Amino acid sequence: MNNAVAIICDFDGTLAVRDIGHHFFGTYIKDTARWRELLGRWKMGLISSRECLEREVSWLEADQAELDSFIDREKLDPFIKDFIDFCTRQKYEFLILSDGMDYYIDALLMKFGLGYLDFKANHLVLEGGRIAGVEFPYHNLLDCTMCGNCKKFHVDALREEGFYTVYIGNGYSDRCPCEHTDLVFAKGDLLDHCRQKGIDCIPFDNFRDVERELTSRLLMSE
Repeated sequence: MNNAVAIICDFDGTLAVRDIGHHFFGTYIKDTARWRELLGRWKMGLISSRECLEREVSWLEADQAELDSFIDREKLDPFIKDFIDFCTRQKYEFLILSDGMDYYIDALLMKFGLGYLDFKANHLVLEGGRIAGVEFPYHNLLDCTMCGNCKKFHVDALREEGFYTVYIGNGYSDRCPCEHTDLVFAKGDLLDHCRQKGIDCIPFDNFRDVERELTSRLLMSE
């Protein structure tokens, strides 16, 4: 294939082993029944991810120090560094898109020597060691208010630049953008969604699987 390739990757539960935001809220929101009800309303599409995230942050009983300690125990996919090296060798663009929060993404990328990677996410506001709120620099960019970070907007921008787009994801925020990319790698809830909707996708467990499939589909076909 002759087109330039852009790899677009979700963070929580995809590049990171766990959904870090979800587990942090589950640990530091004390009223778990109210929190689970909120998540249910979001998953059913009754509220936007922005509204859900704003409430979750406002209900937190944790400060920056506790957040830092929590982040320090998290891990990335064991094959992500090899995969980034693969993308670099092939001159693929690599962009992380997250409907989570920039603070823990930046911290983990820096910790694992990947701080140079580009990412777009919602912005966690900290004031004097206190978690003060969350801001949404990429909200409602396509007259759609369901996501805090409009992933489809970023995907569309890359496609308009002429990139062949590859999307890698696992969750609810990946459902919309995966319908507008050229090739989809899916696991978890996203895999279920693709199968239910008849969306062509490649199941994966880790980034070694993704590298193997990309080598077969993109490089071997050249």
